[in-house]
Amino acid sequence: MKKGYLKNALIDLVEITSEELKHIFRDSGIMVLFIGAGLAYPILYGFVYRNEVLRNVPIAVVNESQTPLGREFVRKVNATPELQVAYKVNTLNEAKELFAKGKVQGIVLVPPTFSEDINKGKQARVFAYSNVATMLYYRAVFLAVNYVCLDMGKNIQVENLESKGLTARQAEVSAAPLLYEDHALYNPNSGFASFLLPAALILILQQTLVLGIGIAAGQAREENTYHQLIPYQRKYHGTMRIVFGKAFAYLVIYAFIGIYNLILVPHMFNLPHFLTLGAVVPLLLPFLLATIFFGMSISIFFWDREIPFLTYLVTSIPLLLLCGYSWPASNIHPFWKTISYFFPSTFGIQGFLKMNSMGATIHQIGPECIGLWLQAGVYFIFAFFVYRWQILQSEKKIKD
Repeated sequence: MKKGYLKNALIDLVEITSEELKHIFRDSGIMVLFIGAGLAYPILYGFVYRNEVLRNVPIAVVNESQTPLGREFVRKVNATPELQVAYKVNTLNEAKELFAKGKVQGIVLVPPTFSEDINKGKQARVFAYSNVATMLYYRAVFLAVNYVCLDMGKNIQVENLESKGLTARQAEVSAAPLLYEDHALYNPNSGFASFLLPAALILILQQTLVLGIGIAAGQAREENTYHQLIPYQRKYHGTMRIVFGKAFAYLVIYAFIGIYNLILVPHMFNLPHFLTLGAVVPLLLPFLLATIFFGMSISIFFWDREIPFLTYLVTSIPLLLLCGYSWPASNIHPFWKTISYFFPSTFGIQGFLKMNSMGATIHQIGPECIGLWLQAGVYFIFAFFVYRWQILQSEKKIKD
């Protein structure tokens, strides 16, 4: 009896998996998300940020000093790789007009007392204004201006020390007693794609997978007689076989999409990456299982095909902020940090970054893997009870 039961359960499991795969490939909306978005989004992000850093950002310069030192400052600003002096104007109002028309993304103002303050041994000031609507413009303008200020400040200090009788070497050592070298760890070019894309790849996997599961659930409710998540058929009476059958269908598809995203895409865009196929599987498997069971658990709230899209739009940016990547996890409020642990993307992004960008081994990301397996187990239990409740509801509707 037991042998026959297991055989029937296995047959039902295969049938449910096959039916789910057929339903996925017949539904153009799900296919666009699973195949189109899952494969195209990483390429789109990669091409948009392919240049990594901004170069030759156009700025306007207002040089009210009109002295050799003032002109030297402007020349040095123009010589930086980040900025290009596109316009030299006489007043700040003229520069503001250029900024308002979008012809420049920043303004540098050299005040009339610039050289006078330096010659008197006072602290001189320059003013930099930037378009903060795009943070990369802000970064380029202020990095370049700050570098020029530091460089000119050092040269002026060396000249002042030499005038007091010190040799050139003594003056240089006194002006800069500590030498340092600046190296951007794991992102040598300080590129935006190398910073953003690894986290986005994991989030794309989670969001498209949950969205696809939600659309499938909404479609099932629209098609089933009593608008239930589970159709009233013999093979759909076993809760365990339903959960495993549907989950395996999603896992088969996203195993390939996940490998494509986490292995091929970083290689295609020459991003810092250390992962191989054998190394990514121990992280990818629990992440996909946690995401699948999470999506199946919350599918009870998707009454039609439109609700998952709203969920996708509302949650994508907050999840990227809560994962501890764009903002240090140590500075995130404990309440929001606790909320972030409910989503597989938090552990997935942290684990993937450590392995892909920093060269960590699977043993060194043990906490992230344990977190993902715990999520997979907890959300499996939730999915089991959600589907069991739906089966009982279907049986109750039939009897009534």
